[in-house]
Amino acid sequence: MVNQTSKITFYHFNADECITSEDVSLAQCAVRDHNTHVSWINIVGTDAVTLQQAGEIFKIHPLAIEDIANTRQRAKVDDYEDFLFVVLRMFTLKDDKIENQQVSFILRDNVLVSFREFDFGIFKKVGDKLCSGKGGIRKKGEDHLLYTLLDVIIDNYFFVLEHINEDIEKLDQAILKRPLDNQFVKLQALKNEVLYIRKNIIPVRDLINNLIRNEIEYFEDENKYYLRDLQDHMTRNVEEIDFQREQINSLMDIYYSLQTHKMNNVMKTLTTVSFVLLPLTFIATIYGMNFKYMPRVDDPYGFWEVLGGMGVISLVLLFIAISRNWISTKAFSRDKDSTF
Repeated sequence: MVNQTSKITFYHFNADECITSEDVSLAQCAVRDHNTHVSWINIVGTDAVTLQQAGEIFKIHPLAIEDIANTRQRAKVDDYEDFLFVVLRMFTLKDDKIENQQVSFILRDNVLVSFREFDFGIFKKVGDKLCSGKGGIRKKGEDHLLYTLLDVIIDNYFFVLEHINEDIEKLDQAILKRPLDNQFVKLQALKNEVLYIRKNIIPVRDLINNLIRNEIEYFEDENKYYLRDLQDHMTRNVEEIDFQREQINSLMDIYYSLQTHKMNNVMKTLTTVSFVLLPLTFIATIYGMNFKYMPRVDDPYGFWEVLGGMGVISLVLLFIAISRNWISTKAFSRDKDSTF
């Protein structure tokens, strides 16, 4: 009976042909001839019933089944003697948002079983190549198929990092124009995202290194050269995400510096205003006292003379403040295009 909660796509191929079946059962996949053909059982959805059936039919160790079911595994490769178990995290862009899921592989003679949580449509490209015969995948066996799928996953790391890099550049330009509170919130969210991705892709680099260093019998010697290409890609990805982490930290420092500079300008302006107004307040306070006899009180022009004197004093003090660069109008400037 076809499983109703998991979707299974079955590819049965050799150098001459490729037979594809969708929405099949694991039992139907198991009865095919695995001596003359390579079988790729592509499972989307890791429910308990499907995992139990897969473990019984393909003789998967219970510990590997447990790792597949627990979708928060650290990327690793385990050799169970009669099969090879590989697990890692896949990242991809969906509607300009970064999505991720766990992907697991069981590799044995002429059989590759892949387990995914969701269908991002990434593996379909590999399936189309198998059906069309492009890329030479059908001629190189199940180990080369595993390399191809790992290559697709690792290439998507690069696309995701490029998307993050674009966000960093936009924030960089916006912060330099005018630092805003929401920009810091976006910076912090971006930093958390980068740290999460870094946490998950660095073990993938170790996974590839282990496949290269260890004598894995499931990988033929000619296909081990392809693993070095994956190693180069992972080195590039790790270097890129480390650089992005440093960029974000640097942007946070710039944000703090600009905000501090902005606050200093505001305080400087307020201090200058107080510097100009305090003498005027002093004069106004004196003439506000209710004494009967005060200078210029009885003079009909006394009010205008005092007011004119206050104006002269304020202009002199303002000139002193500007000449000494105590006041800056840039502290209150606005740029309509500075939001991100």
